[in-house]
Amino acid sequence: MVKLLQLRKAAYLLILGFNLANLNAQINEHSAARQWSEQLLHCIRNDFARPPIHARNIYHFNIAMYDAWAAFDPQQETFFLGKQLGNYFCPFDGIPLPDNLQQARDEAISYACYRLIRHRFNNSPGLPVILPSINQLMLSKGNDIQFTSTDYVNGGPRALGNYIAARIIEFGHQDGSNEQNNYANTFYEPVNPDLNVAQPGNPDMIDPNRWQKIAVVGFVDQSGNELINSPPFLCPEWGNVVGFSLHDSLKITYERDGNQYHVYYDPGPAVYIDTNEVTGLESQFKWNFMMVPMWQAHLDPDDGVMWDISPASIGNVNTLPTDYDDYPSFYNF
Repeated sequence: MVKLLQLRKAAYLLILGFNLANLNAQINEHSAARQWSEQLLHCIRNDFARPPIHARNIYHFNIAMYDAWAAFDPQQETFFLGKQLGNYFCPFDGIPLPDNLQQARDEAISYACYRLIRHRFNNSPGLPVILPSINQLMLSKGNDIQFTSTDYVNGGPRALGNYIAARIIEFGHQDGSNEQNNYANTFYEPVNPDLNVAQPGNPDMIDPNRWQKIAVVGFVDQSGNELINSPPFLCPEWGNVVGFSLHDSLKITYERDGNQYHVYYDPGPAVYIDTNEVTGLESQFKWNFMMVPMWQAHLDPDDGVMWDISPASIGNVNTLPTDYDDYPSFYNF
């Protein structure tokens, strides 16, 4: 199975390499922001499957593109340049207005995005297809990929792009993500040993209400990358990362083992298994858990019954239970 996935991925990369010219030819019809957004999505598709990290990448890329656009208009307010974000201040003294505004913005956006991609995806498994794609887009615009100056006062729009990327990279090194160590968890520790799926049962579990890593030999992530080890708990500490549009008033801070976890829009505690009781929350958890496979057991693709789950038809029950005590009579085993 792993070899088949590797062959498929090799074929995909080969085909992708032949189609890079077509990809860039198609997106060159759009704005620089659209072109580089497509490139970023291309990078994400070819990187490891790690949604929180790529959400952060998208956020930072949009900061870069917006400020590369806004910096040339005194009527526009930048988001990062000359501003405080988290604990980081980004110095900015303004830039001389160019003769060709559209070209200047295109250059600044391109250099900012190019430098960010080179940094953020430098260790990506997809680098062999990412690098030719972004190089080709830069060269198709007549941009010198060897130009690295950040002196935006004397170096013009392309230097501004490099400067924006350099400052965002610097900001990312202190925003709580632990990017320098490949986003590894800094203090979260699972209490349960790994679950070995090759063996029956789960005899070594310590706490059924806590997360447990699944140990799989030859683990392949959603992007088709084979990993040596199964991935750890993905970003459990990322409530501590400087985020977007999340005010402190929306945050609740929890403490465990001397470490703080910030939770935004906290929905409250989940229903846990109470190992000391046989009724109450434990029965609710088990009842809910068992009801799911019971209802799914009625689904058969070969029975000729078609379920209409469109927005116009779903929810054909007028009155739903509002209390846990009513659920057993409503959903009947």
